[in-house]
Amino acid sequence: MNQKIMKKFVEIASENLTGEWVVIGGTVMAVLGIDYRVTVDIDFVNLKNKNSKSDSLKLMGIAEHLGLPVESINQAGAYFLSKIPDAQDHLVVIKKTKSCTIYRPDVYLFVKLKLGRFTQTDLEDCLVMIRHHEEEFQSAKKELLKSVKAKIASKETVSEELKTRLNAFLEKCNIK
Repeated sequence: MNQKIMKKFVEIASENLTGEWVVIGGTVMAVLGIDYRVTVDIDFVNLKNKNSKSDSLKLMGIAEHLGLPVESINQAGAYFLSKIPDAQDHLVVIKKTKSCTIYRPDVYLFVKLKLGRFTQTDLEDCLVMIRHHEEEFQSAKKELLKSVKAKIASKETVSEELKTRLNAFLEKCNIK
């Protein structure tokens, strides 16, 4: 997905959907006009977690209209979003119509969503997001420090590679 496709997607989605939606994952970069890497799907989630069959069909229709495979719409991120209790407090409006609002995560929520798996690509996405939204990062830095350190200390974080990436994140963000 590139910024041209995402701009069209957001426009068409805001005209055809109702409710509150959020773009997450690597797709956020294209929405922000940051074309630094290619992503093959659109992570797009209904905030009220009421992904009806009708909504899914509309999303597939939008994808098809844009010349994308219908399976390029990915709503699996709803699972990770539901695990962050204060997610609603960290949304930034990117498009609002009478019946639909589409958001993106702020830096805090973007990083929190990526912490679920934190691959090398997730690390790079976070660093790019922070570089482009330094002010948002500064206001979230203290809370993110807690989250990353907790993830490093967690018994669930068994992979040394994951711990290395999390420590690299702290180092590159000058968080001690």
